[in-house]
Amino acid sequence: MLTGNSSKTKNDITRTFGMMTGGKKNKQKKHFYDHNNMNEILLQYNLEKMNEDEYEFDRSSVNSNSVNCDVYPFASTLSKDYESLLDVDVDVTDVSVTGADADTISSDSDSEDNHEANNDEQVTINLCIYQINTSCELPFIEFLMVSKNKQPKKVFEFPNFDYVSSKRTVLQQAEDHVMQILSADEVIKCRGYLKHAYKPHISSKKNEGKNTASVYLFYQKFFKKLKHPPQLSIRDDVWWIVTSEIVNYKKVMYMDIDTSIYDLFIRNPEIMHLYDCKGRLVETPTVCYFGDQFQKIKYLAFFGLLKAPIKSSFGPFYVATNFLSSMKYACYTHDQKPFELYSEEMITTGKYGKYKEGGVLRMVLFIGKMKVFLKNGPPDDSQISEELAKTDESIQKLLALRDSNGNWTEDYDTAYSGLYFVSVSVQQGERGGAEGDQQHANAKSIAVNTVEWFFKNYNNSAVISYHNIDTSNIPDKFDVDFTNYMLK
Repeated sequence: MLTGNSSKTKNDITRTFGMMTGGKKNKQKKHFYDHNNMNEILLQYNLEKMNEDEYEFDRSSVNSNSVNCDVYPFASTLSKDYESLLDVDVDVTDVSVTGADADTISSDSDSEDNHEANNDEQVTINLCIYQINTSCELPFIEFLMVSKNKQPKKVFEFPNFDYVSSKRTVLQQAEDHVMQILSADEVIKCRGYLKHAYKPHISSKKNEGKNTASVYLFYQKFFKKLKHPPQLSIRDDVWWIVTSEIVNYKKVMYMDIDTSIYDLFIRNPEIMHLYDCKGRLVETPTVCYFGDQFQKIKYLAFFGLLKAPIKSSFGPFYVATNFLSSMKYACYTHDQKPFELYSEEMITTGKYGKYKEGGVLRMVLFIGKMKVFLKNGPPDDSQISEELAKTDESIQKLLALRDSNGNWTEDYDTAYSGLYFVSVSVQQGERGGAEGDQQHANAKSIAVNTVEWFFKNYNNSAVISYHNIDTSNIPDKFDVDFTNYMLK
């Protein structure tokens, strides 16, 4: 049975709708799923051990009568009384309705007709379309959001529309909007809804004097694994967004997420949570990035990450970073010098190794058990680090942020080091002229240790999209204070 769904609920009925084009129904159908035997929409595989604890999502557990097979129990708590969907009562305890605002709310918020909103009420229907992504070792939840803002500044929000009183019900109007967003062959099921309290509407003259309410309709989309991650550009307005971006960063890369969505998640934290068939909470992954020249990023998006070199900070394992740190490698060569291919084609411009085409992978990572390396910790005594420290002052000063032998892998899934700055001597040739020669002995520059997650198990990660970075309007030389990176 579908997680959180009762086969006895009269409102959970089969709906099959045609795509509307020019007022006529298309022969291809979009299915709103309601089958009692719902194994294919659930997680149907056994997962490997993580932190010496095995999660269960197998078919035998799904078919059992155990209540612990509710992978997404939040959906079972949603209201399914669609006849009273527009009957939104005032709740002055809601944190969004306090003080003077609460005094101005009309007490006559109940609708006499369950199918029509009062003329003094403006009801916004938010379409919360989600899918449970099973492309890596553990499942994670993604939410579909859209951007209605013009480029380059985007703000993501749930697809929404204002309810219009008519012969068509709220669900029928919502389904039309869902069909405009998703392709015709997607399998969708309406799981229920949440309602927010009424408050005065002050955002437009059209609705001035009206009270507004937000209704959140939750739709589950059956997840279909793609052959390769999508390439998304600044022109794409429909994105699948993960919980970490909504709650931890309030951004997708550099683009904002509407604050009302953050508030919704904070007030209803179970929206974020998945459970295995034994009722154990599944870790929520963090969003991370990997930057490099765009053609290489395109290759990695199709074929997977490569392990880091053996002389890297935490050994020959997989590495990812945060968005701004990834831009150092997405837009510039590692040594910040020009680079030429064997075909004698220059892929950089200028003398500081700025790529003509920058690229970045957008990923999720299940961190698991993590070891955090600090600048004031014990220095790495591996032979690799000691040899590198002889010729690189920044490595010598940050030996505590290294474990080149990978000893951390014995007890941990992930190694983490944060953003650090150290002062180092300028190398010969980096300053020119007589003044540079005279001051060379005292010249200093700042070396940057970027944020890094090293992880040993590739199956704990998944690439969810890849992108081309616009390098035309960024500095010729990497500047850690520059943050205005944008997609093409």
